[in-house]
Amino acid sequence: MPEEKVNNTALLAGKQIVVLDSREYCPYCEKFKKTVANDYKGTIPMTFRHADQLKGLTIKSATWATPTILFLENGVEVYSRQGYATPEEFYKALGSFKLGNSDAYKVAFDARTDRPYCKEYKEFKNTPDGTFVDKLSGEPLFDTSDRFNSGTGWLSFTHPVKDSVTEHDDSSWGMTRIELRSKSTGIHLGHLFPGEGPRGRDRYCINATVLDFVPRNN
Repeated sequence: MPEEKVNNTALLAGKQIVVLDSREYCPYCEKFKKTVANDYKGTIPMTFRHADQLKGLTIKSATWATPTILFLENGVEVYSRQGYATPEEFYKALGSFKLGNSDAYKVAFDARTDRPYCKEYKEFKNTPDGTFVDKLSGEPLFDTSDRFNSGTGWLSFTHPVKDSVTEHDDSSWGMTRIELRSKSTGIHLGHLFPGEGPRGRDRYCINATVLDFVPRNN
């Protein structure tokens, strides 16, 4: 039976994620789909291929293991990860691929903090109606209807999208704070300051560099 032919032209432009799947039942492939791929909404396209469907791409890694996650730029493999990747492992690898050695990467994975009034804050403080999403997974995190101007130089919201963030004790820098992380990727988002919002509501103080903005469809 002839192998199915595919067109890889779209994979030759920009950054792409290619996941090598198996033609036979692969429990770890199915697990990756269930825990990561099925919910992925990131801006870097994710495509599934079999090992014999990579014509035109420059692949350096062995392709026998499934799943294998290939990170490509203009059709050339930048690096890969063989075997099942947990959401945390996948998004750490994707963070390196998408963000590089940037302020956003340091905020996301080293729990750093944006400079107040940074470029991204200025871009996001007065957007039209819409949703702020995780820069890696694309999952909704905060809505513009809950945004307010705290005068601090960081994006501030009265609450997040339901079930989108997790809270963690943070005793760094000699302070006792509540750290906020994205539920989908585990990246650091900012901190929760109870009672510091309008009319005594909570203030979710969020780093703009780890967000993308999606306008609301009217």
